[in-house]
Amino acid sequence: MIFFKNLFFNLSDLAIGEILYFSFICCTIFYFFRKTISINFIISSTLIVICFFYVSWGLNYYRPPLERSIAKENVISEKKVKNLTKYFSIQCNKLRKEINFTKKNKEDHLISYKDLIESENDKFKYSSVSLILSYLGIKGYFNPFTNEANVNSRIPEILVPITAYHELAHKQGFASESNANFIGFLNAYNNDNIEIKYSACFFAFRYLYYELKKINPNLAQGIYVALDNEVKIDLSRVSNFWMYYANKFQKTQRSIFDFFLKTQGQKKGVNSYNDVVWLLLSTFDGKDKFILDENY
Repeated sequence: MIFFKNLFFNLSDLAIGEILYFSFICCTIFYFFRKTISINFIISSTLIVICFFYVSWGLNYYRPPLERSIAKENVISEKKVKNLTKYFSIQCNKLRKEINFTKKNKEDHLISYKDLIESENDKFKYSSVSLILSYLGIKGYFNPFTNEANVNSRIPEILVPITAYHELAHKQGFASESNANFIGFLNAYNNDNIEIKYSACFFAFRYLYYELKKINPNLAQGIYVALDNEVKIDLSRVSNFWMYYANKFQKTQRSIFDFFLKTQGQKKGVNSYNDVVWLLLSTFDGKDKFILDENY
């Protein structure tokens, strides 16, 4: 089924799933006001959608998590978090010096990222409703019904590559948010392009930095101070972007998604994204590689 969905929905760069969602909403509103919808119709339609969701992709939520493929026990300690946070701060400083984001406008960035990231089967799309996604606090999402990985085109350029790889990880069958975070990071980190690798290091640094900040705020502050000014500016740009679009509906959206994840076996809900820290610490070889069982 996935093969046929890829064959059909990969033909266009337009997010076809969004058109289907919009059509469904319009039809639902139309029939609701005509009062022609019966309870039996609602129940049967809901069951059909749920069954199709699980048959086409949803069963991936029951896929063994990556954590099981890591044999060693690993406890998150202050020293380990500090060392890896410092490693990524150094990588961010090094890579950022080689990048000049002002050389290209936003549209050029979006086009180049598609060319650099996409393969024959792993294609992603820029959402047609990116403005709405921004107000909902969403960087990207995976449509399980059409097997489309969609990215919010309005987010800062620094977030586009890692977001695309995260959604593509979902497309590859990694339903767990922490696992999609890690696989997305791994693919971006191993990319030869400097901007994409920087996006991965920037992503990992933020997660580890906030983890370290909870453990030892002073130690985290010391690492932050050592960041190059350009990296600090990137951190501010991301923060300012989300502050600009912040609104009360984001809390509602977050609660709904949190409930959905918990019903799919992710006990921590939206907080499961943070489990990527454990995966980063557990797979780092102490030098510059992240090693995962090749059979994952």
